[in-house]
Amino acid sequence: MGTTAPADVTASVLDALAAELGLEPDTVAPDAELSTLPGMESVKLLRIVSALEETHGVALDDDALFSIETVDDLVRALRGEPAADGTAGESGT
Repeated sequence: MGTTAPADVTASVLDALAAELGLEPDTVAPDAELSTLPGMESVKLLRIVSALEETHGVALDDDALFSIETVDDLVRALRGEPAADGTAGESGT
């Protein structure tokens, strides 16, 4: 499992989103809804999540993926923290 520090998870999420969407990392707000980010498409989000899972050594389960709405939600899921609805981010398998 990943041992990345919390600040590093946030930075890597912002960097990954910015790189995939062609944005500057400091223009992506942590509370931004992913669906409202310029250029966001479901395929891009899947690429971003897949890369982040590999980087942080985690696997997000389907419930976690469907509960991710904001940048903060994605960060929490990668940290294995419960989402706002109480579902855990990391797969237990």
